[in-house]
Amino acid sequence: MTPAAVAPREFTLRGLLLGLLLAIILGAANAYLGLYAGMTVSASIPAAVISMAVLRMLGGATVLENNVVQTIASAGEAVAAGAIFTFPALVILGRGQVLSYRNVTLLSAVGGAMGSLLIIVLRRAYIVEESLPYPEGRACAHVLRSGDAGAGAVRPLVGGAAAATAFKLAQSVGGLFPEAISGARWFGGAALAGSVDPSAALLGVGYIVGIQIASMVLAGGAIAWFAAIPLLSLLQPALHHESAAQAAAELWNSQIRFLGVGAMLTGGLTTIWRMRSPIIRALADTRRAGLNDRPNERPRQETDMPAAQVMTALAICVGLMFAIYEAISGSWRIALLLALALALIGFFATAIAGYLTGLVGASNNPVSGVTLIVLLAVALILKLLGVNLIVGPQLAVLAGAVVCVAAAMAGDSLHDLATGFHLGATPRALEYAVLVGAIVSALVVAPILQVLIGSYGIAGTPGAPQGALAAPQAFLMAQVVHGVFTGGLPWPMVGGGAILALILHLIDVRLERHGGGWRTPPMPLAIGLYLPLGLSVTIAIGALIRTAIRHTERSEADSGLLFAAGLIAGEALTGILIAALVTIGVKLPVW
Repeated sequence: MTPAAVAPREFTLRGLLLGLLLAIILGAANAYLGLYAGMTVSASIPAAVISMAVLRMLGGATVLENNVVQTIASAGEAVAAGAIFTFPALVILGRGQVLSYRNVTLLSAVGGAMGSLLIIVLRRAYIVEESLPYPEGRACAHVLRSGDAGAGAVRPLVGGAAAATAFKLAQSVGGLFPEAISGARWFGGAALAGSVDPSAALLGVGYIVGIQIASMVLAGGAIAWFAAIPLLSLLQPALHHESAAQAAAELWNSQIRFLGVGAMLTGGLTTIWRMRSPIIRALADTRRAGLNDRPNERPRQETDMPAAQVMTALAICVGLMFAIYEAISGSWRIALLLALALALIGFFATAIAGYLTGLVGASNNPVSGVTLIVLLAVALILKLLGVNLIVGPQLAVLAGAVVCVAAAMAGDSLHDLATGFHLGATPRALEYAVLVGAIVSALVVAPILQVLIGSYGIAGTPGAPQGALAAPQAFLMAQVVHGVFTGGLPWPMVGGGAILALILHLIDVRLERHGGGWRTPPMPLAIGLYLPLGLSVTIAIGALIRTAIRHTERSEADSGLLFAAGLIAGEALTGILIAALVTIGVKLPVW
């Protein structure tokens, strides 16, 4: 740990530029992965390893300079996660194929900035006083402290990326491997369908999240495809004139996915309830968090951004939200209500996300569940206020986007601050780093989304090609909003998913109380309910591979996890390259 009295080399120009470059690259990779599989992964450890390798070659690097680089880089991943879960819902709702660069950029920047600023209030309460574990934060501190990772540690990342790139090019450009392997049959009036998606990125995701999370995702897929769909198809004879594959896909799109909606809603509500005490304490401890103290009287390692800067930046965020919502709704009253409400909701969303990820890691950030709750509430309020069917769904999605990006940013950024806490970093330097990374990442997220959606399409939308992106969270949010305004939600499915998640939550509470090693969090199961089965199967295979070789692992920096991160980055970046080729008119596969 760097002593408090020492003024270390920390926030530098070269570190800023390297961090921003990694933020854009890793943010783009996570945008592809999130639209494809509905999951994102933490960029902190890969960014830390790359930073050490690059800055070692430049010379004179310090552990705290590397820490700033990975902090900026992880901001890009967080902005991408919040954006891809929400903004594509506008395309699904039929608001055109071109997303507004202005709205996506400004609201991503607002959400990222709010998440970056509101965690300053929570930093001391969660990291110092609560001493939450923040697993990725501790692991990243271990990687950075090792100091000798350098070029040797980056080899697994490069190897994984190269392998995934070669496979993806052979699959999508060369047509040598299928995008999916699937089959379906009628069994006595019940449609039974199964699939597996050959994907290096999904294997990497499964390897990183581990067997517990992956098994819950697979369980959700099994419930959806091997229980719910056969049962519903058996009860609907009108579907029997269709092929088994077509009937199963139709039921999944129109009915089964809403089991996931109910599960996500329950998961979000139970999370809020379980986090109520820490949230209240964080509010009460705002003054002790140091926002109202004079920074010159505090040690370097306890110095946050000045309160005046924080409040000014938050006021600018509220003003930008008001301007955008007023331009869309044409009503300053509705715009003002939304802007002020989201400022308050944003704090609770960041508090929930920050606390939960402090316990179970950034990969389990409940942003989808929290955003669905906010989206449903906002849509109901807008409908009660008489907002029409054209404007209402758009406003609700754009409001949910701010909360989603803020919650994603909070979960990631508190891990970065936890890393800094273990290394003796200056909190203020990291807080500025997160803010800059969020704003710059917001500038490029709209073009990335546009290229991906324009090239691949979104599954379930008119004219979507084979192999279209699942975009599961965005699809669900679009369906929830549309259902509120048109009355078309299949509430029995939503209720069934809610009950299923509640049962899992109660089991999880009991297991936690008795110190059980195995847990049953409802969020991963909800993901499995609305993912295509092939994705869940491949994720589970990746987790099984990790289980089979886990005796060789020693830490979060081991080559297996870094190779898995390389698989994800390689396929994701290659996917963006392929999307660019499709955009300029190249017909794939080439033969």
